[in-house]
Formats: sequence, structure tokens, C-alpha cells
Amino acid sequence: MRPAARLQTLSELLAETLSSRQAADFIVKQWGRQNRFAGSKDRRFLSDGLFTILRHYGNLRDRLGADDPLLITLLAYIDVVDEAVKITLDEALALADGQAHAPSPLSPEQIDCLRQALEKPANSRAGQLSVADWLLADLDAGLGPQADAVMQAMRQRAPLDVRVNTLKGDAAQASVALQNEGFSVQPHGFVSNALRLALPANVTASQAFEGGLIEVQDAGAQAVAQFAAPQPFQTVLDYCAGAGGKSLAMAALMNNRGRLIVHDSDTRRMRPIIDRAARAGVSIIETADAHGLKPLVGGCDVVMADVPCSGSGRWRRSPETKWRLSQESLLALNNVQLNIMKKAADYVAPNGRLVYVTCSVFASENERIIKRFLASQPAFELDVEPPQDTSSHGLAAALKAVGFIQLNPVSSDTDGLFCAVLRRREKAPNGALNSAQAATNPA
Repeated sequence: MRPAARLQTLSELLAETLSSRQAADFIVKQWGRQNRFAGSKDRRFLSDGLFTILRHYGNLRDRLGADDPLLITLLAYIDVVDEAVKITLDEALALADGQAHAPSPLSPEQIDCLRQALEKPANSRAGQLSVADWLLADLDAGLGPQADAVMQAMRQRAPLDVRVNTLKGDAAQASVALQNEGFSVQPHGFVSNALRLALPANVTASQAFEGGLIEVQDAGAQAVAQFAAPQPFQTVLDYCAGAGGKSLAMAALMNNRGRLIVHDSDTRRMRPIIDRAARAGVSIIETADAHGLKPLVGGCDVVMADVPCSGSGRWRRSPETKWRLSQESLLALNNVQLNIMKKAADYVAPNGRLVYVTCSVFASENERIIKRFLASQPAFELDVEPPQDTSSHGLAAALKAVGFIQLNPVSSDTDGLFCAVLRRREKAPNGALNSAQAATNPA
């Protein structure tokens, strides 16, 4: 493709992504299938360019004072895309020459708008952080003094982490296997058995992946599975299992011994679990629909509820979701999150743990949901432990100190995930029935 055609196509893909509910990567792949003339380098350029623009979209729009897809794409070409393809203003304007598959020439007003945008930073804090202004208070409440640094980090490309499957080997063996296949590998600085690979890396084509020694998974997702601390021979329920990534991580922590039941309200999301489990050498996973969960009421040692959320902690990977979120949809998610927590609580045994997880950095989806849940569920309390000694460090120690933790690219070098661990008391305060007892002993 000619550079001008790439520019036009990229602006069209941006417009389609912002008006669609489809994932950005799906839109790019669909375009590639429909336009076979485009080579692999063209498709890679368009994919990388689209994701870069989406990560910076709020900043670019704020500087332009407009949301014209072509102008935003041109500004990105000049200012934020990879150094290898950056161009000057004059070079950008020359691409819009009106020839076949190229953008039409810009008007004097558009040129002036673009020139002014290049000469000034974003006007507002929201623009500087590339986020909607109505989210700032929620971000500040969730991230505190790290909010600005985390939002700046969210404008960068996400790293690639893999989880070592300890059922088939250890981190040293996995590192050697990957290095022998030509990958550059480093241990993660905060999460045990997490490895980070230098990009680009087609790791799913590796023998290490195909043989089940590793699984692609952000280190933060690996950490929350470790926070759940499932033990061999326990009964564990992954209540919102999705495709089963955390289920597989917990199965390895259980040494593939015990019961691990996976459930999701949308059973289609669980379809990959069986093949993934077979590759990983996991045999303890059982799938269950709503009817199949009934015998588990009040009987699980660990219940994980990785609830639907805004996905704000994954804005590096799915930046389009940032611009599709609304106040109404976030409020609706909050209600869903609390309801799921209450339902999941029914399956926790006395002295068992309920693990609440989101891939969000908003207080409204995290600490506030926990506070609302505890206010309505006296049988539960945050699972906290006194510090062992003053030399205790690490993510697990931070979690145990208060019962919850917010992971993010700055503090833990992970995606933004929130995790709270709650424990069901042996007996509810004041002799009240706990939720599991109420479910099995209706009035």
C-alpha cells in the first residue's frame, strides 16, 4: 500500500472503531480478510497505528479541539506514532493529495487547526492523561497519587507476559526452553513464575506453549490467582471463569488435586477451557451451569468472582473500550458487580475465602463494591493478617495487610487489577444466618 492509502485506511478504521461495539483487533483482522491485497507489513502497520491512536485519542482530540478522524490520524502520524514512521507536517499534508485511495486535500481551516495542535499541549488534565474528564474523580479515588503516572503508562504498548505451568516444569526450565527457541526472556520483578518476553514474540507458535509449559497471561492475572491461595484437595469455584486463564493458574497451585469447578453465565465463553486444560495437563476442572452449582452452596473453600467490569485496567491492550464507556454503563456494571458478589457468597463454606477481582482501576468498581458488600453481608470480613516482620515485602504482604490491593503498571508492573480477599466467619455476628445458611434454610 502507498503511504497515502495507509493514511486514509487508518483514518477509516479509527472512525469505524469509535462507532462500533466490536473489539479493535477484530475490526483490523476483518479488514485484512476483506482486503487481501494488503501485505503483512501493511496489516501490522495499520494495527499498530490504530492502537497507538486509540491510546492517545483523548490527548489528540483535546489538542485539535475536534474529533475529525483524518485530522486525528494526521496529528498522530506527526507526533505520537513509532519513530520509524514519523513525518513532518509538510510531508503529512502532501499525503492528502486526493489521488486514488488517498485523502482529499485539507482545507486552509483544517491545516491551521493541525498546525496549532502541533504547537500546544493538551489544555486539560483529562486531555493530558487521554481520558474522559468525568472519570477523573473515580480514577483519583482508586489510584490516589499514582493516578497521573498510571494513566500515562496506559498510553504505552502493553508488555507480553507468560505464566510458567508448574505442572510441567519450573521457571528456569521454561526460560531455557524459550531462549532455545529464540525468545528474549526475563523473570517478572513482582510475580513468581511469571516471565516477560521481549516484543515482538509469536510465543503461541512455540513448542513451550504448544507443549503446555507456558500460558500467555498478564502477570497481574497470575498474581490474583496466587492471592486466592487454593490448596491441593480443596473445593474451588471460579464463578466467572470466562476462558479459564485464572482457573488453569489455580489448578497448578492446587497441584492438579482436588475439585475446581468453573462457571460462567455465558457458557460460550468457557468453550476454550477444555482444550486449554488438556494442553496444560489439568484434569481437575469441571464445568457447571446454574443447576450444577446447587450442590456447592456453602461448601467451597475458595470462590473467585472475577466480575464484569469497565476493563480500565487493560486500556493498554483494549484502548477502544476507554472511549465507549459511559456514566450509565459504569453504574450498571456496579450493580452487576454487587449482585454477582452476593450470589458467589452463597457458595463459600464457613472459614472459606471469597476472592473479588476486577481488571479495573476505578474506586467505584473496587473498594466501594467491597464496602457495599460488607455492609449487607455480616457473615463476611476482609481476610487480613498481622505483618510477620518489618522485612516483609511484596504484593502478597501488601494484600494481607488490608485485605485488598490495587495492581497497576506503575506499582506492580502489571495490568490494572483489583483483588480483595474476604473470609466467611464461622458464625455470623449476633447469631444471624449467613447467606449460605439462608439459602439452604429459607424462612
